[in-house]
Amino acid sequence: MIAARTMAPWLAALALATTPTSANTSAGTSTSTSTSTSNGLTTPAGTPNALLMLPADACDQDCLACPGLADPEHYAEGSMKALRMITPGQERWLFRSETDLATDFGFPDARAETWFRQLVSTLSRQGTALVMILQPTRGLMHQDRLLANDRASFDAERARQGMARFQTQLRRAGAIVPDMLPLVDQPPEADYFFRRDHHWTPAGARATAERVGEALADHPLRRRLPPQAFVTEPGAVIRKRGSLNSGLGQICGNHYGHQYLRTYQTRPAQQQNQAALFGDPPRPEAVLVGTSNSAARDDDQKNYNFDGFLKQALATDVLNHALPGAGAAGALQQFLHSADYDPTQPPAAILWELPLNYRLDDPLMYRQLLPAVSGRCRGDRQIRRQTLPLPALQVHQRYEVLSNTGDQYLDLRGLDGYLDLRFSDPDLKAFYIITYYDNGERDKVWIRRPAAVAGGQYYLALSRSPRLAGANLLSVFIEPTQTTAAASEMEIRLCR
Repeated sequence: MIAARTMAPWLAALALATTPTSANTSAGTSTSTSTSTSNGLTTPAGTPNALLMLPADACDQDCLACPGLADPEHYAEGSMKALRMITPGQERWLFRSETDLATDFGFPDARAETWFRQLVSTLSRQGTALVMILQPTRGLMHQDRLLANDRASFDAERARQGMARFQTQLRRAGAIVPDMLPLVDQPPEADYFFRRDHHWTPAGARATAERVGEALADHPLRRRLPPQAFVTEPGAVIRKRGSLNSGLGQICGNHYGHQYLRTYQTRPAQQQNQAALFGDPPRPEAVLVGTSNSAARDDDQKNYNFDGFLKQALATDVLNHALPGAGAAGALQQFLHSADYDPTQPPAAILWELPLNYRLDDPLMYRQLLPAVSGRCRGDRQIRRQTLPLPALQVHQRYEVLSNTGDQYLDLRGLDGYLDLRFSDPDLKAFYIITYYDNGERDKVWIRRPAAVAGGQYYLALSRSPRLAGANLLSVFIEPTQTTAAASEMEIRLCR
């Protein structure tokens, strides 16, 4: 709720400032690209923006915030979980105390680093270099925008050391890691992040891409990327309300107004010749995976042109497979399952954009990614294959999909293999895979695929737990944790 003592002065001004004029009502939103600036916000001239039109002393930022921002209950569900805890900064900046002001990053133990090293080496054996692009936190990039109390409690040096340590860990595991610490030490003049949103701005995306280009300029990988020149041009002006601003509105009933920034578009420097127009274009040898910071979307307000800036900085085409809402590895997983990935003709490089606070320490993630690099098994890599119908699935009802008993019994002890499952129903994304062994033990894992990542194809490396040492695989079951409306079909392969 809005505090009663502050409500009247600024709310009346806010209502007056946001009332559309007859010109705005009849003509719609102004398309002028000239700008005016006030209170650290920039807006196209003629565009209504209440917070720019308020008198300077009508309301400071405290009157737009509320005590509820510090109440953990407001961050318990849905998208609010990622916003814990919203804290105001200077000049109407907003921060998340748990994410933006974090100080510990990287692999928490040697096991996680070993799993990542296995991923890098598996990709390398296929012929693909993994380039890790770390995105610094908002606290590291904009600590000067924190209020005095938060700035005093935020250990920026520890956070910087944590980022340096994570970059070292990634390099030690075999990845190519452009150094992003110079951006932290000397931030670009323009805002690297939006002031009230967790994404980087086009300026932040450009600065990061330029660091990648500088890091790879003399690297042997660069020679494997087909040269192509690109140019970047100004695009539309976008109005960004911001995820943190929306969270502020949900908790307090207020928001700090919109931020206006120009977007950019990147295109080939030269038009394709006539032969190229009618033939197959060369396949990009660089593939971008990552988060919503990198994803190409139809909504200009959510496009930051990172892939375009990379194309220009690397002077090569880049295939964008980044996904919003897919977590740390969802985009990489989807690319490895897609028709764009052929294990026999892999790309020269995968560029993985990763926010610094993401922790690559989930063993189940690696058990799915590692076999996906190898792809569907055929020939002598295929031990057993079975296709079977599935009824309309019920929650927690188990279905045996593979058996190693009777006449088909094989000695599979010590098998370093994986399961390759393909469902005809792409909407089946939540289920257990349960593998039973002849020593009475079982391996039960819960597959939960984000909505943004396509269903249908799944891989799972067999467990290497000491509990299963010397035991033989007997059977594989699936146990849905969602219902399906209709009967379907699945294929399962046991692979080495």
